[in-house]
Amino acid sequence: MTTKSRAPFYLRTLLVGLTLAGTVATALTGWTPEPRAQVSAARVAHDLAQHAKYLASEELTGRGVGTPGIDLARDYIAAEFAKYGLRPGGENGGYLQSFDVAVGLAVKEPSNLRLGTEAPLIINEDWVPLGFSASDKVAAELVFAGYGITAKDYGYDDYEGIDVKGKVVLVLRYEPPPKDASSPFKKFPQYSIHSALRAKANNARDHGAIGMILVDLHDGGRDKAELLSTSSSLWRGGRSLVAAQVKRDIVEQRLAKRGVSLAALREKIDRAETPASMSLPGLTAEIEISLAELRRGTENVVAVLPGSEPSLRRENVVIGAHYDHLGFGHYGARDSRAAGTIHPGADDNASGTAVLLDLARRLAELPVKPARTIVFAAFSAEELGLYGSRHFVDNAESVASTRAMINLDMVGRLRDNRLTVFGTRSGNNLSQIVTARARELGFELTESDDVGRSDHLSFYNKKIPVLHFFTGIHEDYHRPTDTPEKLNIEGMARVSDLVMATGLSIADAKTPIGFVSLPSRRPAEPRADGRGLNTYLGSIPAYGAAAGGVELAGVSDGSPAALAGLRSGDVIVRFADRKIQNIEDLTAALQAQKPGDEVAIVVLRAGSPLTFKAILRARGPAFGRG
Repeated sequence: MTTKSRAPFYLRTLLVGLTLAGTVATALTGWTPEPRAQVSAARVAHDLAQHAKYLASEELTGRGVGTPGIDLARDYIAAEFAKYGLRPGGENGGYLQSFDVAVGLAVKEPSNLRLGTEAPLIINEDWVPLGFSASDKVAAELVFAGYGITAKDYGYDDYEGIDVKGKVVLVLRYEPPPKDASSPFKKFPQYSIHSALRAKANNARDHGAIGMILVDLHDGGRDKAELLSTSSSLWRGGRSLVAAQVKRDIVEQRLAKRGVSLAALREKIDRAETPASMSLPGLTAEIEISLAELRRGTENVVAVLPGSEPSLRRENVVIGAHYDHLGFGHYGARDSRAAGTIHPGADDNASGTAVLLDLARRLAELPVKPARTIVFAAFSAEELGLYGSRHFVDNAESVASTRAMINLDMVGRLRDNRLTVFGTRSGNNLSQIVTARARELGFELTESDDVGRSDHLSFYNKKIPVLHFFTGIHEDYHRPTDTPEKLNIEGMARVSDLVMATGLSIADAKTPIGFVSLPSRRPAEPRADGRGLNTYLGSIPAYGAAAGGVELAGVSDGSPAALAGLRSGDVIVRFADRKIQNIEDLTAALQAQKPGDEVAIVVLRAGSPLTFKAILRARGPAFGRG
C-alpha cells in the first residue's frame, strides 16, 4: 500500500468514470470531478455499446458451445483482458481454463420406428427420437393417454382407468386449455409444468409404460416446425424411457383404419377438460433408438488484478458473467420453431459480459488498486447447466481465498431505475453495502430472499457470499429477438457504476464478508385449492451433476430438508412414492404434495441408502432466471 491516504471508494470510482453529475459529486465529497472523468463516462457508454454489439453480432452465431462464434467471443474477451494489463488467471500461464461438456446428441444406427405392420417410418421425415430418450428397443401395444398428465389434486389424470404397464403410450403435446381459474393448466404460450415433455415422459414411466410417442396437433400443418430436433429436447438430468415424436398425419392415418380420430379425441378433452384415454386394440409400436452424446471443449476466460494491500492481497473477490448463449436455438430456446436461427443473446448475456469487461478496464486503470485481488471470470456453458462456473469453483486454487462473488447476468434492460439483486443476505453486511451504494446512485432496489439460479450459485454452494445483479425478464428472453438495439446502454453504465462501487467496498473492507446460509423463506399462505405449486423442501440441487437422482449442493437452514437431516452430497433417489432420477422428477413429486404433508425421502449417502422423514411447508414468492 502506498504512503498516501486511500481515497474513499466513491471518489476513486468517480476518477475512472462514475457517471454522477458534478453537482452530486460535490454534495457527497466536496470535490468536483476533473474534465477527464466526464470524458471517461462517455468512454464507458461507448465501450459497453461496442462490446455488446460485437458479442451479439451475427458473426458470433449466438455464442453457443460448439458453434464457431463462441471461440471468437472467447478470444475477444481474452484480448481485452490482455489490453487492460491484467494477469492471466487460467491454465499454463494463459487466460483460458478448459473443460468439456455435452452439447447435443447424435442419432446412431440402428434407430427405427414402426406403427402396426406397415413399413418402417423414415427418420427425420416421419419421426424423430426425442433427446431425453433412453437408448433401447421396445415393442408393445399402443395406448392413447391423452396429454399424458396426472394432476391428482385437481382431479385430472389421463392414466386413470387405463393399463399402460409394459406398453407404449401415445400422448399429445402441450396441455388442455384451462376451463376456469382453478385449473392447473395455463393459456398459450405460457403453459404449466405439466406440459413439459420430460414431465410427460417421467409420468409415463412412473405408470409403467416402456415407451412414449408424442404427437403435436397444435402447429397448423407447418411440417418444418412440427418435428422437434433431437438436440432441442436434450435433457441433462438423465434419460427417461424410449421416446419419439411422430408426425400427426401418419398417426391419424393409422388410427383412421381403426375408426379413431386423434383430433376428435383432443377436441373432447379440450372441451370439458376431461380425459379421453383409451386402448387401441391391434395397433402396436416398435421403437429402437440409439443416441450418443456429443461433447465439445470450451473455456472460461480468467484474468487477475492483484491487490495492493500486502495483508489482504492473498484474498480475492470474483466478478463474473457468462459469455455463452443458445447459438442456433436447438437447446433452451423458448420457441422451438426458431431452431436453426441465430439467438444473439444481447441481454443474455452479452450485457453482463460487456459490463464485466468495462469493470476490468476501469479497475485496472485505478491509480490505487483495490486492497484485495480482483478475479474477472467470463464463464462458458452456463446455459447448459452452470458447467463453467462449477468447473471454476472445483478447479481454481484461488477459490479457497475467495471472500465474495459478484455475478452479472441479464443487466441490459434497466427500466425505471429498478434493479433486482439476489444473495444480499448471503453475507454479513452485504445488504447494507449494496443498498447504500444503490441509494447513492438513485436505484430502486429489490432484494430477493432467494439466491437465484445463475453462475453465482456455484460459489454459494461452496459457502461463498454472492451478489447477482439482474434487470429483469422480458419477452425476448431466449428468443432470436434479444438483439443489441434493445439494450439500455445508459442503464448498463449505471449498473457498472453500482457494481464497481459495491465491489470496491467489499475488496477494501478490513474485515472480510462472512458467509451466511440463506434461511428458509417465511412460510406463505397456501393456495386455496391446496395444490402443491408452493410446496417447499429447501433442497439446493447441484446443477450439472451426474444423473441417477438429484444430488444436493446443500440445504437451506431451518428448511424441511435441513430439519429432516438431509445435507450436501446426498443424492435423492425417492420422494414419497416416486422414483427420482432427475430434477423434473423431484419438482413433479413436490407438486403432488401440499404444505403439511409428511413424506419419506430416500437418499444415497456415500453410496448407501438412508431414509428421512420431512414435513413440507409452504414457500414464499421466489424470483429467478431460467
